[in-house]
Amino acid sequence: MTHNVDALVIGAGPSGLMAAETLAASGRKVVVVDAKPSFGRKFLMAGKSGLNITKDEPLDQFLTNFAPQEDTFLNCLRDFGPEQVQIWAQGLHQDIFTGSSGRVFPKAMKASPLLRAWLARLVSMDVEFRTRHKWTKWIDNDFVFETPDGQFRLSPKVTVLALGGASWARLGSDGVWAKLLSDRGISTTDFAPSNVGLQVEWSTHMQKHFGKPVKGIALTSGAEVSRGEIVISAKGI
Repeated sequence: MTHNVDALVIGAGPSGLMAAETLAASGRKVVVVDAKPSFGRKFLMAGKSGLNITKDEPLDQFLTNFAPQEDTFLNCLRDFGPEQVQIWAQGLHQDIFTGSSGRVFPKAMKASPLLRAWLARLVSMDVEFRTRHKWTKWIDNDFVFETPDGQFRLSPKVTVLALGGASWARLGSDGVWAKLLSDRGISTTDFAPSNVGLQVEWSTHMQKHFGKPVKGIALTSGAEVSRGEIVISAKGI
């Protein structure tokens, strides 16, 4: 049996929830599905180091933090830039502060209070949530999901794919959805790292520091300088 829905969002990370909120605000009845048993897992993991949500700086300066992009991307940042992100977080009753590097954080220094408030607001907007729904097939206009109760099919008028990359399969970002698109003749850009680690052969004296962040530092590479933090791991930083 296929269930008709007005708007479908696949993926319940920040981009998926933002899409759901925008669609619901425009008057659409939204269903959000996610393969995991709870939402925002990668978002919560990111929040363990403080949850940097934006930078508090003029828009023109903010845009210089990004490599040259298409106008569409830059226009998105102009429409929803640093000021709008801060207003959005405060609208969820999250107190924020700006650190010495200009980065903006919730005063709670973690993601869970913001996520709870966000989900509550979406529920008040009649957004429907479905967990443990893994997208496995795309048949005509139907999206087919495997669930604990068997196969489930949705036929939406509007669909937003917010499935993330391939960076953390354990938290839901496994990238297997790319084949579902390529099988339909939709081209995608190959996954590639957006950041890197450095391998370091630590002495045994460093073992007690594994997993700990080092904050308030400046990293330099040639003429490039970036203020921020690192995390010490067993294999490096």
